[in-house]
Amino acid sequence: MQKNLFLFFSVFVLLNQSAKAQNQVSLLDSSRIEHADSIRLSSISFRGLSVVNDKIIWVSGSKGCFARSMDGGKTFQLKRIAGFDSADFRDIEAFDANTAILMSSGHPSYILKTFDGGAHWNKVFEHQGNELFLDAMDFWDAQNGIVIGDPIAARFVFYRTSDGGNTWQALDVKTCPWAVEGESLFAASGTCMRCMPNNSVAFVTGGSKATFHWLQIGKKYQHFELKSLPQGQASMGAFSFAFTKDRLLIVGGDYNQDTALTKQGIYTYTYTKDGLALLNPKPFYTNYRSSVEFMQDGEHFISCGTKGADINSTELTLTSQNTNNSLSNLSFNVIRKAKKGKLLVMAGNKGKIAIIQ
Repeated sequence: MQKNLFLFFSVFVLLNQSAKAQNQVSLLDSSRIEHADSIRLSSISFRGLSVVNDKIIWVSGSKGCFARSMDGGKTFQLKRIAGFDSADFRDIEAFDANTAILMSSGHPSYILKTFDGGAHWNKVFEHQGNELFLDAMDFWDAQNGIVIGDPIAARFVFYRTSDGGNTWQALDVKTCPWAVEGESLFAASGTCMRCMPNNSVAFVTGGSKATFHWLQIGKKYQHFELKSLPQGQASMGAFSFAFTKDRLLIVGGDYNQDTALTKQGIYTYTYTKDGLALLNPKPFYTNYRSSVEFMQDGEHFISCGTKGADINSTELTLTSQNTNNSLSNLSFNVIRKAKKGKLLVMAGNKGKIAIIQ
């Protein structure tokens, strides 16, 4: 088994009692990633990321590749799935060290599942046509999950599973939200859609219109215009969101102008008899961001994009680009936190993976 050097970033974040964030970044360039296929790591773009706990991490990306760590990111094993060399696995959902589900964007569309840590993969969904483009996948629990795709005939596309991803069924098109002309999703990080409580799902869009959509499947639907975000062109809009029990973070921008400051949004929200209400928008400013995640305290959060990563606070947001809140000026596509534990991980182009502790 051959080994290649790769850049491994360990970011240590210390939060003081005043809720201001201090950070120390440690760059370790001598770590190794194991792979058997002589894969040139610098050619891989990672966009899918699932952090099971403080030890188990799965990432997925271009050229049919995925990687797994069993030691909290100290080492990774990188593999290419036979027969899927050209697949771009934009999202991954992992449940433990052995079980994970991959979703590919592009044509054809695939969903694969492994039960043995990635040694073998079963093809559980395939669509050969050019009309379907899958953008993101999420699960409410180990059995119930959903994927979303760009609109077909002006309606967003959903496939749902109730058996842990072994089979997938299309949602009745009549229950799927309408899209305005030119509105679409961004498969930039797998975080444009998330499963929310009460059998609901939410997603953010861009292109001609930047919108936050909320759907309680078969029951209620609402949408909210995101007027502060750039929109009107294919490269603009909302790219990612994260939530706690009472707050929503929504980030995006224009990936063709990724150095321009963008007014991102923090919202409080509540459930009502009519559905979901967004309240009290509060802006913070960064350049283009493709992914955002709350830290474990629910008050601080990290956003990342092609021009770096920042840490911020829901209560003490910085209103301009400020080096005091910058974690890195390197490019990252996605950030996710551990489902159980405290670990946060980022991944990006040229095989970059960052561990935040």
